[in-house]
Amino acid sequence: MLPVFDPNEVKLGNIKDPAKAEAKIAEARDKHRRQFFDRAALDPMTGQVLAIGYITPAGAQEIEIGDENMLLTHFWGAARQHSGQINRLVGFNICLFDLPFLIRRSWHHGIPIPVGVRNGRYWDKNIVDLRDTWQLGNRQAHGSLDAICKFLGLGEKLGDGKDFARLLVEDREQAVAYLKHDLELTRLLAQRLGEA
Repeated sequence: MLPVFDPNEVKLGNIKDPAKAEAKIAEARDKHRRQFFDRAALDPMTGQVLAIGYITPAGAQEIEIGDENMLLTHFWGAARQHSGQINRLVGFNICLFDLPFLIRRSWHHGIPIPVGVRNGRYWDKNIVDLRDTWQLGNRQAHGSLDAICKFLGLGEKLGDGKDFARLLVEDREQAVAYLKHDLELTRLLAQRLGEA
């Protein structure tokens, strides 16, 4: 839900002209809406899962697009080994974004999470976050998947995840290409960092 915009919080400075003041307030209102919708897709309380992509243990890329409930159910099924334990999951920033988003959306739908994904406040030992690997224990070390892959000469991303929903509607083929490329960059980074 879009938070309420309060025009009284807009700093008008020395503007005396009512038309200029109204224009500044209208600009602030538009910015307020844009910022909310830019972030909404990446918030599990306002966004939803539109697609899931992963590479199987055999090395095949799997891309699924469709109903969120079905996507989450299939993903957790693929993540679970026959023994009930979690398969090795390797990704970039998966401990701070991807897995929390998927878990919260699964809770929303009442979809069970495999036992052991989280053990109290810790992730299962089979979950590898390449951002953590890159940081080498230094939480100040920065770098996006795009920046790190460029630095290592592995390539670069084809776009930004926050634009994925729009891309999926406008050009499904390009959206799938974006997902496949992200998977490939992640695979290459995992190999380079010794986590493949």
